[in-house]
Amino acid sequence: MAAAQYSALGNFSPQGRWRRVLLIAMVPMFCAFLYYAAPSSYLPANLNPLQNPSKPGNVSWADADNPEDMSMATVIKALYRPILHPIDAPTFTDEDGDIYRLPGEPRFKKKLGKRVLILDIDSRPLDAAGQIMNKELKWKGMRALSAGMLSHYMFAMIHGYDYQFIRAPDYADRWGTWVKVPMMKEALKSHDYIVFMDSDVMFHYPHLPLEWLLNYWNMSTDTLAMMAIDPDEPQNYDAKGNRYLNTGFVIAQQGDRTQELFKAWGECPSEERYKGCSKWKLDWAHEQAAFGQYLRYDFDRPDDIKVLPCVEANGAPEAMDRGGCKGVFVRHFWVDKNLLAKGLSDSVMQYFLPRLHELYHQEAGQHIVDMKGKKLEGVDIVDMTQEEKDKLDSKKNQKDEGF
Repeated sequence: MAAAQYSALGNFSPQGRWRRVLLIAMVPMFCAFLYYAAPSSYLPANLNPLQNPSKPGNVSWADADNPEDMSMATVIKALYRPILHPIDAPTFTDEDGDIYRLPGEPRFKKKLGKRVLILDIDSRPLDAAGQIMNKELKWKGMRALSAGMLSHYMFAMIHGYDYQFIRAPDYADRWGTWVKVPMMKEALKSHDYIVFMDSDVMFHYPHLPLEWLLNYWNMSTDTLAMMAIDPDEPQNYDAKGNRYLNTGFVIAQQGDRTQELFKAWGECPSEERYKGCSKWKLDWAHEQAAFGQYLRYDFDRPDDIKVLPCVEANGAPEAMDRGGCKGVFVRHFWVDKNLLAKGLSDSVMQYFLPRLHELYHQEAGQHIVDMKGKKLEGVDIVDMTQEEKDKLDSKKNQKDEGF
């Protein structure tokens, strides 16, 4: 075979031989292009950039920056980019088929990119086995909060936002969660928008951009911060009979008044502005109680603080019996932190599995051998007659899958 190939090449001039070699080399490259450019059949047309190229914010598999680059960042972008939900889409349909509609004309129509900071803040070392700062991390043995922080990092990478983990200094006289307040205040000096999440919080739909959620939750130019309301339970009420806002998920917008808000919040226990606030240095719910008891009533312009529904931005499906807080868009696993790893795997596998399944069918001709037109006689495989094929019962002597 090889000799014949060389003989055929020998009949060409030197220029002809090079053209022949180049043509042969281009065939697999062209096939690879067709494969990666092929649309994904499991996607609805409105989410598929190749079937609906007019939709902004989407790129196809063929748009990979460098097909030779197999870094983890490239793999993540290649997985999610084709299915990013358009920033200004009028609706979003969740996994249960429920449709969520924008309240009006969207404010955000272009990607915010590096103007957004996804923020983790912690003063603990987090370097023990299974923790995020340990140099080695395996799926088996991973601590729950590592999954949460990795999901934040991945979300930022998917959408091109900035990400930071701030190792905060400790307060000598306060509970550790108070450190988030000055760190958020500082982050708002360098970024237009920050999204702080406790390590047991994650976005449930990684392909849904923050910009769409800001449109849906109607963040205006006057909004200082957004927080989700807590479940309707006795411990979650302030002295005035209103439910606390949960400070485990905070979206804040840069501005002078926002700086004033965070300064007043961080200085609350000094009692120079808010008498009685020192109680929350160590008493539960710490900085959350301080915000709920004082700050929300001081910064009370109509758009200052946007209260997000508990059902959409707090809790998880396991908390449905606690005020219906199932966390449609943002999940807060305060019921069972051990479910964080499952939440992370869901946010990857719900996108990876359909593509793996699609590839399985694309290559079916190479690995599926259909012998249903034959029959077994002892250990021999023989052809069926047409009459036998017509009477074929595929379920005969079979049990249902998994039983």
